[in-house]
Order: sequence, then structure tokens, then C-alpha cells
Amino acid sequence: MEKFNGILIKIYNFLIARRLLNWNNKVCRRIRAALFHNISRQCTASFGRRNPDRVFYVIRSPKSELGFFGLYNYVVDELKTAERLNAEPVVDWQYYPNDYLLEDELVGRVNAWEYFFLPASGVSLSEVYHSRHVIMSSGRYAGTLSEVNDAEGLLESSRLIEKYVRLNEKTRRLCEEEYHRLGMDHYRTLGVKCRGTDFRETRPQNHVICPDVETTARIITEKCREWGEFDKIFLATEDEIMFEQMKDIYSDRLLYNRTERFRTANGQWLNKTFDRSGRDKTYKYDRMLEYLISVYLLSMCDALIAPVVGATLGAMRIKGRYEQFYLVHLGNYD
Repeated sequence: MEKFNGILIKIYNFLIARRLLNWNNKVCRRIRAALFHNISRQCTASFGRRNPDRVFYVIRSPKSELGFFGLYNYVVDELKTAERLNAEPVVDWQYYPNDYLLEDELVGRVNAWEYFFLPASGVSLSEVYHSRHVIMSSGRYAGTLSEVNDAEGLLESSRLIEKYVRLNEKTRRLCEEEYHRLGMDHYRTLGVKCRGTDFRETRPQNHVICPDVETTARIITEKCREWGEFDKIFLATEDEIMFEQMKDIYSDRLLYNRTERFRTANGQWLNKTFDRSGRDKTYKYDRMLEYLISVYLLSMCDALIAPVVGATLGAMRIKGRYEQFYLVHLGNYD
């Protein structure tokens, strides 16, 4: 059965790499769902004779529309599974299309994980797909963010990130350059995450209601009275309107990284604004790199105020433990 699964997955990878199924439209998504990504869920596979004494755990991207830190948090969750199975984790962001990671023509040809991170176990994806003992992750992800309230769970995730989710040289250098450019090593800094654009306009059902700037500023004032004042406030947001409003309120106290921001998503999810296939092959990479840097800088702050979204969980996992944090709960969209 392992060899049969290996053949199925190789066929799937071949079709993706030859640009027969990698287009991220409804038709291709349905074909992929009906074929090997579903058939081969939670399976063991054999792809060849290499590494007979090692067991690898391939962490696949679960949903094409899942945002960057949804993917990131899924990987962290699956690292726990890999350790439980005593297997070496390897992340596959190559053969499973995602709206935020790769232009369609690059799917199956580039492992987007390595755009940002080193190989999780020091082994390339190509090597794993020639190895004898491989466990394929299920690809199922419930998207729970409950760990934000689990101090021990956050510390365990932080340990796994330190061990397996290591920034590659370029990403690490850019994070450090922004950190020092902003002078964050000289300030006591409050990190603030503001989520707007697609959440504000589409009001996605069951997702958390994110606070507006007026509510966020009120919470900042309340928490500074309780926790003590901060020299600076680092703001992580993709929303240009919220960004300008925060600048008006906090002026020189406000720190922020260099990134493209969006005035409106025009009633669409942000992934639709990233669809520039055939026009700019680095656009998605550039935006996700900026986003990743903003969350890593958020994790370098002393305290945190944020709604419960994927980036918040990501920052809390990277950090392990903030001096103080406040999670904004305003309910969920109907």
C-alpha cells in the first residue's frame, strides 16, 4: 500500500509540476480535491530507496485560500504530530497551491517554504520524495486559535519554532535590519495588531469581530494605565486607513515596518488583490515577506494588544511569553 500511495502522490506532483492542475481556479480546485490530495490523506508512502533508516513527515498545505499565518500555525500544529510519530518534519508548500504564496505558474516548481525558512529538518523536499518511509499529513485544519489562552501550549509551540521554523538568511537579515532601524532594542514597546480590509468589508461568518481604531486606542490607554507607559507602540496592520488613523493619534510614538498597505479590499478577501499571475512573479512573495517581518517584530515587543486572529497566535507562539497581553473579544460575525 505504501508503494501504491507513493505512485499516486508522484502522479499528482507530476500533474501539478506540468501546470495541468496548478491553476488556482474553481475547476482545478475541485479536481485536486477529488483526486490525490483527498485519496492520500493521512497515509504512509514509499517513493524510492533513499534514507531507509529515517522516517519523514510531510506537512502539506491544507487549503488554497488559507492565509499565511493560517498556514504557519498549521505547520506548528503538525510539528507536534511529527514529534509524536518520531518522524522528521518536512514542509511541502510546493505541490499544494495557495492564493498567498505562489503565482500559478510557479506551483509545483518552487517550495515556497524556503522563500522564508530553512528546511525544517535540513532535508530538501526533493530528497524526501525519493525516500522509503514517508508519512503524509492529513491536510485537515480546523483553524482553531484557542492556544492564545494556553500558556504552556504557547511555550511548547515556541520550542518547536526555535527547533524547526528557522528563518533563512535573507529573511533573518531583513527582520534584524527593520528591528534596528526602528530602534526597538532601545525602547519598551507595546505591540498592537489591527486587522481591517477584508474582515471589515466581508464580515466573514464566525470570524472574530476586529476592533476599529477608536476602540483600539481606548484599550491602549486603559492598559498603559494598568501596565505602565511604553516608550513606543509598534503597529502591525495591512489596512492603510487604520494605519493613517493610528499615525494621527500616536505620531512619533508609532513604529511600523515598511510594507504595502491596502485602503480597501472592495468587498473581497485580500487573496484576490494578490492575483497578479503573469504580471509580477514576486508580488506575493514580497507581500508575504513584509507580513512575516511585521509579525516577527510584533513578537519582539514587550507586551501585546490584539484581536484573536492567525497573526496574533503566530506572534504569541514565536514569543513564547509576553510580559503582558490583552486579547480583544468583541464577539463573532453572524
